[in-house]
Amino acid sequence: MRILHLADLHLGKIFHDVHLTADQAYLLDQAATLAKNENVDTVVISGDVYDRSVPPVEATEVLDNFLSRLILDLGIKVVLIPGNHDSAERIAFGSRLLRDRGLHISAVQCACSVIELADAHGPLTFLSIPYIEPITFRRNLEDTDIPDFTAAYRHILAGITIAERTVCVAHCYTAGGEGSESERPLAIGGTYLVDADVFAPFSLTLLGHLHRPQKVTPKAWYAGAPLRYSFSELDHDKVFSIFDIDAKGVATRTTFPVRPLRELRQLSGTLDDILTGAESDTACDDYFSITLTDQGALFDYAAKIRSVYPNVLSIVRQQREGEGDIVNPGELRRLTDQEIVGRFFSHVAGDINEDEQTILTEVLEELNRSEGGVSCVL
Repeated sequence: MRILHLADLHLGKIFHDVHLTADQAYLLDQAATLAKNENVDTVVISGDVYDRSVPPVEATEVLDNFLSRLILDLGIKVVLIPGNHDSAERIAFGSRLLRDRGLHISAVQCACSVIELADAHGPLTFLSIPYIEPITFRRNLEDTDIPDFTAAYRHILAGITIAERTVCVAHCYTAGGEGSESERPLAIGGTYLVDADVFAPFSLTLLGHLHRPQKVTPKAWYAGAPLRYSFSELDHDKVFSIFDIDAKGVATRTTFPVRPLRELRQLSGTLDDILTGAESDTACDDYFSITLTDQGALFDYAAKIRSVYPNVLSIVRQQREGEGDIVNPGELRRLTDQEIVGRFFSHVAGDINEDEQTILTEVLEELNRSEGGVSCVL
């Protein structure tokens, strides 16, 4: 059987106030085309289908179009579980009606769904486990002996007969995996980790939650988020993974590069460097984080940058060594006007020289006189 593994789609994601709906629709169209061209039998989606429990309408439309194309147009089966970002109840809507059409949604909390599909070698069993929390287990089962995620998974899988060809589908943080800053923490401390040996009995385990595509055991893989949802993910090689499972349950992985509608990129340099570089940049519509290294004041720099990079997400000024707050708020009442303005001047333009100091004194004196005050220079 050929399985395309997806996870952490986060449909409806808003990144730096930008709606990524068009980017995600483009990505899923690419995934469906790959599934068709590579003769995929089943698509597995290992949780975090949406970015929040009540997704926007546009996100549900993107998913509906994707699933309809796979199931109705291509005849591909789909196995789907909710993740920690999803509402299991909403994901499960219509699941019993859709099962016969080839959409298998496993969303019953504190339970493992057993799904049997078949290929030329016979039956292939999927054990689908929606995202679970130990506290939910303790409440539902009134069992205080489930202190952490590992215990919860062991409890769910206890008593299940493992066939020769079995694929486990889960959404969790497996010990040994490498996370990134864009993932929502599952719990405080180390109790959120699931021991990797929980998944040892299975032919293949297809995981969701961690955004970097990676192998955590010889037979357990994270699909990774197909798009970069953080600048900490710039070093992630985003790929689509297809697994071929033979008659003995041995899985072979093949990867295909993801080609996003817009890449996520970082640039650093002076304002002039950034603007000049844009003249030869063939991908100015990408998403950018830009760090300006100029010293001194800059005027209207954001508008100038957006005129060449319309999808810039972040523009920051580089803070140099020794720079920080212009003035500690607690000191403000103890400083003269001249000292306050002088510190600000030094922060944005460098040390004030003697001529500039003279001009500053004259201006402040004139302002004080015009307001009927006394000399501000001691």
